[in-house]
Amino acid sequence: MFNENTWKDGELKTQEYMKRAGYKIIYTNFGCVGAELDVVAILPKKIQAKQLKEEFKEKIKLQQNVNIKKMYKKNLNCMLKDLNDILIITEVKARATDKYGKGVEAIDSIKMYHMRNGADFLLRKREFEGLQVRFDVASVDNGKLTYIENAF
Repeated sequence: MFNENTWKDGELKTQEYMKRAGYKIIYTNFGCVGAELDVVAILPKKIQAKQLKEEFKEKIKLQQNVNIKKMYKKNLNCMLKDLNDILIITEVKARATDKYGKGVEAIDSIKMYHMRNGADFLLRKREFEGLQVRFDVASVDNGKLTYIENAF
């Protein structure tokens, strides 16, 4: 049975999470031919850069070999130079109980097909032209959010 409150709460919880993580939400419940996209956002390159720097900081810190440290720093600089904003399409599935399984289990090949069609439609818009696309899934089960980046 469809529970609109569970669905709305799941989408709000997902949007709050994404905002805290630095995503810029562009659309919610975006409808286009053959698709409805729950959350469309941009992950700015400055947020990605911050994440990469933190990740590499740990790798460099743990490394004893000076040459490998230099290699890590060089790789980081190359990666930072190549960063661009990413268009994020997030499908939200919320469940009040486990009776019908976890929300993420409801993402099937048909849903993925519709999400890709929606992304194709968005990429034709001038503001998103040339952006890389990433498909994420948010599963809100019994009020607990699990956010999966690069889900497919």
